[in-house]
This record gives sequence, C-alpha cells and structure tokens, in this order.
Amino acid sequence: MNLTYLQYFKKVFETRNITQAARALYISQPALSRAIKHLESELGVTLFYHTGRNIEATPYAHTFYPYVTKTLAILDDGFRAVNALNQEIITSITLCLEVASVSAPNLMRIFSEKHPDIELTIIQHQLPENINDSVLFITSDSKPDLVNVPIIREPILVAVPKSHPLAQKAVLQATDIQQTPIIMLSSSNAFRHTIDLALEANHIQPKISSTTDDPATLRSIINQGLGITFFPQISWSYQANDNFILKEIAGVSIERTIYLSSTLREDHPLIKTIVTTLREWFICHN
Repeated sequence: MNLTYLQYFKKVFETRNITQAARALYISQPALSRAIKHLESELGVTLFYHTGRNIEATPYAHTFYPYVTKTLAILDDGFRAVNALNQEIITSITLCLEVASVSAPNLMRIFSEKHPDIELTIIQHQLPENINDSVLFITSDSKPDLVNVPIIREPILVAVPKSHPLAQKAVLQATDIQQTPIIMLSSSNAFRHTIDLALEANHIQPKISSTTDDPATLRSIINQGLGITFFPQISWSYQANDNFILKEIAGVSIERTIYLSSTLREDHPLIKTIVTTLREWFICHN
C-alpha cells in the first residue's frame, strides 16, 4: 500500500473537500482523485461519495481513518527516532585495552568486519590525555567516574605446560603455587592486581621467578613450556591444542569481570553494539 495515498486519504477525510485537500497537499485535483480511486480499488470499498461540491465519508472511511492516523503517527515517531540516532553516531573510537590485550588482533579483525564504518584505534600502553565520548576502556577495574558495562565474567586458572610435572595432577594445591616458580605480569598490570588480591585473600604467597609487562609475551612463554602462570580462560583465548593445560587450585576460586567503560550511557547505540560484538567474540572463541 502506497504511503502517500494514506497521507492523501487523511487530508481528504479531514477537509471533506477535494479542492482544499489538493491545495494543502500541493497536488492537482485530478491527481488527488486518482490516488483516492487507487486506494479504494486496493481496499475494494468506496471511501467517499460526492454531495455537490463537497464529499462525504462512507462508514468504511470512518473505520479506516483511525488506523491510518495511528500508522502515520508511528512512522513519524520512527523517522524521529532514526534522526535522533543519526545525531548520536560516533564514526571513530579509541579503545584502551587495560586487559585482554592478547586478544587485540582478533578483536580488531572481527570489529572491522562487523563495523566497517567506525574507525578503530587501539591503545595498550598509555592512557589518552583527554577522555571524551569516543574513548572507551576495556578494563577489569570498574571506573568510578565512568559508566561501566559488564562484558564477560571469566575464571582465572593456572596455566601449566603439558610437559610440566604439575600437569599430571587433577587439581593443584596452594602449596604447589607457593613452591613452584611462577611467571607473573608486572605489578602495575591490572590483571596482576586481580591475582595479588585473590592470593592475599587466600593467604597464598607465590614463588615468583620472573615478570613481564606484556601479556602476549607471557602467553608465548607458557606456550613454549618455560613456566607456569595465572591465565584468564576466556579473554586470553585458551584453545585445547595449546601446549599447556589449565588447572584449578583446590578451594580457591579466582574470577574477574571485564567491563567496557566510557562516558556514554549504557543504552547508547555505540556501547550496545560494541558490547554485543565483544561478548559474541569472546563466547564464540572459547
């Protein structure tokens, strides 16, 4: 059904005069009459009949009018909503990865595939000087001055090379962590902060052999069988064919929540689409 015909019908119904309606719609009277005839033909009923210079609405027109009015009003609301959304669209963003940096290449690839119109910049080692609407953080520490939207909650386990003696144990004990040299991220790292708090709460003092400030380097070291470490199961993309396995510590549960933090409200279109994209990627690749 032609939307324009509905608009014409509404005006004719309200004026009950073809001349006035045509003038208000800026079309000729013959064109308006033809449009009403097309609409009547499509409905299979007569909507108006002439009484001298004026027209009268039939019972069909009276029944049809409120539906047409409601339909046009809903469409107007839809147009306004789309226009409002268009005003909120951000065409470029800076994504600051405080955590999950190991996933950066894959995240960039999938984000570019799903959102080709958004220019993406990823920062891992320094914070931007100005935090505005186009700056977003992936973090495990909710930021008090920003809106924090949860993306995933993930377990943190111990990564043990398959050739390591601890790989034969079904479950690790706290003493294993205290007696076995372990490689950690540097103390300034957000993930390290999560681990330190969890170990302190469980009265475990790890035997740290070395540290690195780069999660990707740490993952590579473990994959080469050079030590054990704590490993976030989802965001670091553990795969069954990795050269290490993940072990729990008996009686110790370590988890973390990863947030998308920004100045934008939670229901902002950009926030919703990025959270959905990240959540789908993390879930599908684990």
